[in-house]
Amino acid sequence: MTQHVDDIATDAGVHWTKPARGAWAADRNGRALGEVRREAHGFTATRGGRRVGTYRSLGAALDAVDHHHLTSPGPFWTLLLTTVNVGMVAAISLIATAILR
Repeated sequence: MTQHVDDIATDAGVHWTKPARGAWAADRNGRALGEVRREAHGFTATRGGRRVGTYRSLGAALDAVDHHHLTSPGPFWTLLLTTVNVGMVAAISLIATAILR
């Protein structure tokens, strides 16, 4: 059974539910975002299947799930995007040079 937690609402459109005692689950538009679990040493936050960290307070753990980026682009994607951008700048330069001649 899922209990809706009305007093834990954020401006980012994240909806928190309390599926079990000591656990909070976050979703955005029905899509699972992350969760916070109470443990002996604090509150453990996970997002996108990855552990974000352990926090002393519930508020800090909830905030970490709300504002932590899901993933960062890997080296392949960074190289690909850089190559595409450099190629676009080179193409624009060639076109501008051809027009100005």
